[in-house]
Amino acid sequence: MPMARFTFRRLHRPGEGWTCHDQPGALRGPPTEWADRGPPVGGHPPAELMADDEPRPTVGGLRDDDLEGRDWERVRPRRISDADWKRYEGYMGEILHALGMSLNTPGTLKTPMRYLRAMFDSTEGYEGDDKLVTAFPTECYGGPDCELSQVIDGPIPFYALCEHHAFPFFGHAYLGYVAHEHIIGISKLTRLVRLFARRFTVQERMGREITEALSRILQAHGVAVYLEAVHLCTQMRGVRESESTTRTTFWRGNYESNIELREEFLGIARSRANGHLS
Repeated sequence: MPMARFTFRRLHRPGEGWTCHDQPGALRGPPTEWADRGPPVGGHPPAELMADDEPRPTVGGLRDDDLEGRDWERVRPRRISDADWKRYEGYMGEILHALGMSLNTPGTLKTPMRYLRAMFDSTEGYEGDDKLVTAFPTECYGGPDCELSQVIDGPIPFYALCEHHAFPFFGHAYLGYVAHEHIIGISKLTRLVRLFARRFTVQERMGREITEALSRILQAHGVAVYLEAVHLCTQMRGVRESESTTRTTFWRGNYESNIELREEFLGIARSRANGHLS
């Protein structure tokens, strides 16, 4: 049975006052020292090597001084020449052959190329998303949006690559926020999750980046993120633990101080999450 997506809104009860905490520090983009390491074997060079010489800020590299000019909405496409693609395919073919794969069958002749293309597609989060930010005024001068307390969206499916072993981890995200002067298009919450999932990362960082980016986009009174994921690096290798699910939570603003608000968010998220990954 397909999983249902849901969006939850609860009316704000008169007399409930929630104050906004200071927002966390700026996000930092991926490291730039890769340029000195040479091309990686069997993979793609980092985004820094495939973008313009002059780096452009992305949503994944927010800085305080970017916010006023909104330069952080820009994207940075990755570019790989045909010659480099052939070279990387050669690296990948050597690795697969060394591991025991025969590259002379109809099914494997193009496997190095397909693998590289798949990895490139799976890490498109490094390029940013120029359609991400669509925030709308809440009309909080007596308008109906002032009655909203929290909005919760999920489950949002995601697929990411663990930076330790380049194995996938995948699961569902649940996002909640208490609006201040802006709300965001629901589809943009999915875009936000995918932006930070489709790259090499760890679950803890991915959740923090989603939380901080949503906080900065909306300047919300509060932001909550709940992630649950299965990690193939623990299921296919190492301890080979086939039943484990990793769950992480992230809070900003009112969710940090208001236990009732936090428990309401977790109750709804967990009621939808129950059984999805088991």
